[in-house]
Amino acid sequence: MHRFFAEILSPDRARLFPEEENHALRVLRMQPGDPCQALSDGRVFAAHILEISPRVILSLEEELPSPEPAVRVTLYQGIPKGDKMDYIVQKCTEAGIRRIVPVSFSRCVAKWEQKDGEKKRLRLQRIAAEAAKQSGRALTPEISFPLTLTEVCRALPGHALCLVPWEEQRQGGIGANLNGEKDIALIIGPEGGIDPREIEALTAAGAKPVTLGKRIFRTETAGLAALISLLTLTGDME
Repeated sequence: MHRFFAEILSPDRARLFPEEENHALRVLRMQPGDPCQALSDGRVFAAHILEISPRVILSLEEELPSPEPAVRVTLYQGIPKGDKMDYIVQKCTEAGIRRIVPVSFSRCVAKWEQKDGEKKRLRLQRIAAEAAKQSGRALTPEISFPLTLTEVCRALPGHALCLVPWEEQRQGGIGANLNGEKDIALIIGPEGGIDPREIEALTAAGAKPVTLGKRIFRTETAGLAALISLLTLTGDME
């Protein structure tokens, strides 16, 4: 079944976004009457194409169960080198992340320059959109512009729970800190890890350092491992 992100116009009508229209008409050659699914803000509808000109309009049928996790997880990811952020965005989108925020830590080797920052963000947003459709998501995670550590500390009180998987933490895993929270932040350092002084600042802002076990993950896999562990513990992977 073909799935398209769409704008809900009324209880029984939706309109495909322009990029989705191009895929539906020029690639898939879909016609009025063809069945599909409409995705909008975490909701999924059985639908069929009602008309294709001047815009592609869908007729919405029943609402289907949403594949989105009940827990909203934001990943604050230390900016990695090379194309590792592509992998992080793609795989964390597949797993169920809601938002990804690049973070400039003191040990970040890579820099996200202001002059090309929006171009990078839009490219990652496209990767997230492709991964969302491929994995059956009902929404595309938001990719934000990078924040400094100070800005992250100011943002953390907006989450019900903030966890920092840190290689120096020896006890207290993710499960030991969960208590039914629905809005959770995961903070992952860059290749060189998070400096102890940064951990102190994050802890003062309300974050809780946790361990991911006896092995050390790379920056491009730590967030994914933490996210899947969290979603498993909250029952989403059942």
